[in-house]
Amino acid sequence: MGIQEHLWDFPCVHDLKVMGLSQHPIEDIVKEVISRHAPDYDPNSLSSKASSSGKYTSITVSVPFTHKEQVEAVFLEFHQREEIALTL
Repeated sequence: MGIQEHLWDFPCVHDLKVMGLSQHPIEDIVKEVISRHAPDYDPNSLSSKASSSGKYTSITVSVPFTHKEQVEAVFLEFHQREEIALTL
């Protein structure tokens, strides 16, 4: 997995959207992953929204990134979590 570094201007703050089944503690999972890779993120930047059916929850969080390896680590960890359906 690799990002196209030329499209990023580090350091930067990027809004991530993470979606998963509402039966899982998606907000807690997102906080855990982000705080591990970007401990200086603002937890107050996190917002959540349930889908119209209530089956899915989407989380949006602003993450400060300083380098491409950090971005790749966050996306890889979300990709490896079975509770997470999508990360944008």
